[in-house]
Amino acid sequence: MARRSKFKDPGLFMTLIIIIYSTIVFAWWPTDIYMAGISLVAWLMFFGLFLWFIITAAYVVWIEKIEKD
Repeated sequence: MARRSKFKDPGLFMTLIIIIYSTIVFAWWPTDIYMAGISLVAWLMFFGLFLWFIITAAYVVWIEKIEKD
């Protein structure tokens, strides 16, 4: 098996996405912004669940493609 660069690793890329999204959520945390009576942070965390699912599916497909090659 050929060695790949660590910078091309899907896990590193996905981790960076999670860190960026988490930074945005925690930046809004101390604010009192409400939409439909629910805190903006709660909305961001709710939509984050869908983001995590998409990231997980993309990671699995990406890793399987790499392992196949």
